[in-house]
Amino acid sequence: MWVPAHHWHRVALAVAAAIVALAVGPAIADESDASDLMSFVAGDYALVGRGPDGGASYAGTAKIAEDGDHLSLERRVGGRTVRATGRVEVPSPPGEGQVLRFRWDDGPAITMTCLVAGDLDNYARLTCLWGADGQALKEPGLEAMFSTGARPEGAGSPD
Repeated sequence: MWVPAHHWHRVALAVAAAIVALAVGPAIADESDASDLMSFVAGDYALVGRGPDGGASYAGTAKIAEDGDHLSLERRVGGRTVRATGRVEVPSPPGEGQVLRFRWDDGPAITMTCLVAGDLDNYARLTCLWGADGQALKEPGLEAMFSTGARPEGAGSPD
């Protein structure tokens, strides 16, 4: 396409505006995606897991709630309640996708990183790896959380 010389500045300005829009667009989408992900996972869960390095198996319940720009996790296993703060993060590496990363509020410094997917009823399902911060592990702890939002109250609760 031929453009008269006096119109080149308009073309250059349009190209620059498109580049700025494309560069800013993903950052805005990421914030929106984080908010959508946080509201998607808010709810009550049944959980099952295994401690790090082949530790004991366990079952319990969890509640995830939105709390401003982060999530609060209240996890109950064997009569013991632990609270954690969670945020949507982009793991590095690989620097793509999003995970939920919870850090324990009480007790030892523990971090749990979770992938989020939908189950067959479109409720959130979390699969997580966890361990004590700064501790070398042969195997991380494993945990899966299953939404109880679709079940009648108290049906099949492990706790």
